[in-house]
Amino acid sequence: MFKLTKNQQYGIIVLLIIASLLTGYFIFERSKAQKNDDFVSIKSGDNTVNTSDTGEITKNEKPKEIKVYVTGLVKSPGVYTMREGDRVDDAIKLAGGPLDGADLSNINLAEKVKDEQMIKVPKVGENDASNDKASSSNVTNGKININTATKEELDTLPGIGEVTAQRIIDFREQHGNFQKIEDIMNVSRIGPKLFEQIKDKITVD
Repeated sequence: MFKLTKNQQYGIIVLLIIASLLTGYFIFERSKAQKNDDFVSIKSGDNTVNTSDTGEITKNEKPKEIKVYVTGLVKSPGVYTMREGDRVDDAIKLAGGPLDGADLSNINLAEKVKDEQMIKVPKVGENDASNDKASSSNVTNGKININTATKEELDTLPGIGEVTAQRIIDFREQHGNFQKIEDIMNVSRIGPKLFEQIKDKITVD
């Protein structure tokens, strides 16, 4: 019968211990890798997308900053920095809120603000005066002629502030009269969504 020396016996014991440690290490690493596969985090810039084994995706995005101009009967008129998704009501509150005599009845406080938007809080009766201004030769059958309307008349259209009204005037001066009402969408910041709001209130005739 083969007989091992003490040194050989010690050597075998050491090898068995090392083998046990290596086996345990590989089992631990495999378990860790499986856990990492169950939850993968993909990070790109400021956006983080977490994908789990349930297929759910979560995005963490910083809302884009925009500038709005609040004027009229508010405590502190001026340009304010807001975020996409904020409402007109938030903008008026940032400006200190409406003053006594302000008329909020024709302002959509729930509307989401847009970059470069002007929010004017009129005094009581001022809206009626604006409507009187629009009752000129530039208005036909209740529709505003976008080829001849003044800045003040264009400003009475829903979603059209002073800035956009001036853009309409600048565009027609540079490119000539609009041939059809859809041509107004060639003006910067006027897209299909805004066009839907004003198409029944404008004309080129």
